[in-house]
Amino acid sequence: MKVRLKTHTKQKRSLKHVVAFAATVVGLFAGFVGPIRAQDTNPVTAGPPKFLNMIHQELKPGRVWEYDELETSIARIYAREGIPVYWVELESITGPSEVLVLNLFDSAEDLAKSEKASSAALAAHPELAQTQDRLLQENTSSGTTVLGVRRDDMGYRSNTIDFSKMRALRLSTVFAHPGYERAFMETEWSLSEASQKANARTAWAVYEVIAGLPEPAFVIVSPMQSLNEIDDVFEAGQALKKAEGGAPEQHLQELARIAYGTTDTRLFLVGPKMSHVSKELAASDPDFWSPPAAAAPPPVATRTEKSPTRPSPAPASPAAPGAPKP
Repeated sequence: MKVRLKTHTKQKRSLKHVVAFAATVVGLFAGFVGPIRAQDTNPVTAGPPKFLNMIHQELKPGRVWEYDELETSIARIYAREGIPVYWVELESITGPSEVLVLNLFDSAEDLAKSEKASSAALAAHPELAQTQDRLLQENTSSGTTVLGVRRDDMGYRSNTIDFSKMRALRLSTVFAHPGYERAFMETEWSLSEASQKANARTAWAVYEVIAGLPEPAFVIVSPMQSLNEIDDVFEAGQALKKAEGGAPEQHLQELARIAYGTTDTRLFLVGPKMSHVSKELAASDPDFWSPPAAAAPPPVATRTEKSPTRPSPAPASPAAPGAPKP
């Protein structure tokens, strides 16, 4: 997917990551973020990335199909040209019709490298920049870019998260009351304990928003291998109700009233054809992440070949509108 931000000109700037936005954030937070733990360099056991860039693009009514087709063609260009800018694209199945683009970075340096590669690619392929601008102008109505840093002191089995296995995503955005971050942390710890008691399968990680939304804000991501794992949410809730006569649940509700301002939770499905992922990530399931490209057009008949008689053109039919989102 792309990160698309408006510049000070009338033209929309497409970032498939955090272009100028990312560069600014790196400068602000490179000193803030501590060194990456040694285990984070292992793609199998590292868990979620240190930085998560999230681009929400709300689609115009009836433009789902058109967006999907054009975005798929853009992803193929990035793959064909070997541009080292990667993203995972998802589409909403709850809430407004929108697409979500995830850029995964293990360090501030990785984020800066992606910004540099994106700028170089758009400079070398101006037609690509034009296509990305067209994608947004014709098919989207609004967009938001959010950058979060992983909080290792919260979450549930977060080190087991493997985005390469993700097929669906539960994403919750929480706006905490200023000054009550501690209550928010205690709420997350209680939820983690409840998930542990319920032996929930779905792990989740917490990201603190450092740019893109009013602070304090947090994003909770729960990558799932299938939507069946959504049952874990209800099982954890039942575990809270049964534990110690429901006292932990009452305590959790009180903490939530103190800590939470507003929350928004949505479900998304991964769109592999619209994504452009690294070879390392795709290696976990190449059939899913590297779907067959569109078939090449048939060869043009030569002079020695007898061209088939062309039938009379049929009356044109209107193009089918984009399928509505559930």
